[in-house]
Amino acid sequence: MKKVYLYIAILCTVFLVSCEADDDVIIPIFNQSPEAPKLVFPSNNLTCASTDLEFAWNTATDPDGDTVSYVIEIAAEPSFNTILFTSVTSAANKVFDLEKGITYYWRVKASDDKGNDGDYSTVQSFFTEPEASINRLPGIPELISPGSGNRVTGSSITLDWDANDADGDSLTYDVYFGISDSPSLLEENSTTSQIEVSVSTGITYYWRVVVKDSNQNATMGQIWNFRTE
Repeated sequence: MKKVYLYIAILCTVFLVSCEADDDVIIPIFNQSPEAPKLVFPSNNLTCASTDLEFAWNTATDPDGDTVSYVIEIAAEPSFNTILFTSVTSAANKVFDLEKGITYYWRVKASDDKGNDGDYSTVQSFFTEPEASINRLPGIPELISPGSGNRVTGSSITLDWDANDADGDSLTYDVYFGISDSPSLLEENSTTSQIEVSVSTGITYYWRVVVKDSNQNATMGQIWNFRTE
């Protein structure tokens, strides 16, 4: 009988030690990388008459809510073996003064403040026209309605703007719209200068327009916003 009691005591001791060991186990928590940004401007295969370009992309979401910065790289070949221009910025845009008559490739990646790098965006290319070009860029789009910063009512709102081209070229529009201050593409190559969007109450919406002419020149407008009631 004493042997039985001794055996039970040993089992209980082993069980208690095992439980204590489990309490000491540390489960590692991994900080995740931010998502890849989406490129906005210059759009893919665009021909740019101006070489002083503002590059823009959508802000990247970080799963852990970390502060995010961006690395933009511009090269003359899709392999990016030689980087011609690069910069690190906390903003979702950056201006570069480029050379004329060159096909450029560009990409952006996001990094968080914990040292994690996200994936690069897709690569987009564009061409800067040589000196001989005389075709001018379309004019900057002008806001008609709703006024920037206005409060509006209704379940649908008509975004209305105006644009012109000094050379008389036909124009199309890429419209970006959303609840982020770096809105996503809503409609591409629209031939009309207004578009109707569905909205919900109590939300601030942001939008911008990129004007493109028939010679593949483009001008990016500023970001406008309105709030629904």
